[in-house]
Amino acid sequence: MAAVIIGNVRSENGKKYAVKYDAVTQKVNVSYAGWTLVGTAVSTVEALRKAEAWMRQKDQYGSGNVDIFF
Repeated sequence: MAAVIIGNVRSENGKKYAVKYDAVTQKVNVSYAGWTLVGTAVSTVEALRKAEAWMRQKDQYGSGNVDIFF
């Protein structure tokens, strides 16, 4: 099964980014600067939560390289 868009996350400035999840590989991607891998998840709910957490950290620390631990 290919990755499918499961929802959206919003940045602090109001921009909306799509969230894509692949149930086979469990990879979570956000449509930021192309498709950015933000982690892995075992469900769509967890995938959206991780994408939201990633977006909050990106907004807080800027667009530089940020280590995100899940």
